[in-house]
Amino acid sequence: MVRLEQWGVNEWAAVVPALLALASLILNWLVVRRQTALQFEGLKAQMDYEVLAWSQEAIGLVSQGVALSRGRGVVYLSDELRRRTLELASELSAAADRGRLLFPNETPHTHGSDKEAAFQGYRPPIIDAVVFACAQVERMDPNGAGPDEEAGSFLIKCRRLLTSEAQNAIDPRRRRQMLRRLAIGRVNDSRSAFAIAAELGEAMEARYPGYLDQRRDRAWVSEREGMAHRRPIGALPARITAWWQGRNGGP
Repeated sequence: MVRLEQWGVNEWAAVVPALLALASLILNWLVVRRQTALQFEGLKAQMDYEVLAWSQEAIGLVSQGVALSRGRGVVYLSDELRRRTLELASELSAAADRGRLLFPNETPHTHGSDKEAAFQGYRPPIIDAVVFACAQVERMDPNGAGPDEEAGSFLIKCRRLLTSEAQNAIDPRRRRQMLRRLAIGRVNDSRSAFAIAAELGEAMEARYPGYLDQRRDRAWVSEREGMAHRRPIGALPARITAWWQGRNGGP
């Protein structure tokens, strides 16, 4: 065995290029890894931006419903109110469907198999808030003599749930539990978002019998919360996960 101090020009000429190649490989790997991480963070930032833009639109539409309910018979006469509620309900319905692109239904294999793919499973509470607001606006009586305080109060609750869930989804610290927190509510809340969404659904059912196709009792809330807890903690939106796996050659 030749000692290091006994190496000649030929030995060093063989080893040095190999060491340089190894160092270049390591450096290149570190650069690519950093670039990939930056791309991933950029994609998550884009997702945050899209959620924020949609949430702002939806909150504005629900607020318009509050204004219509308070202005009934005072600011808006029956014909104008009928026209405006029809237009607003259409916009809310479209906003709910656009929201499904960001917040798809959960556990699609357990419910609604007879529906289109995007409507199978259970809506997350943030979409429930918009759907229920749309239903309330559709059912507002334009011939009422004065403000519809009950509808206004209901729409404010929908808007608050929508705002809270949007805030959960747009976490500046981007915690890995983003989707899980979205499903069960903020960690410092005393009640889950599913319980609040269930109350809104039951309130609609009490006022408009037959509205719900499935009653939202305690068993329903417990089942939905159980589904949320069984979701992997590190879950990310499907299109982010697909991009990441494709970029790295697999899961």
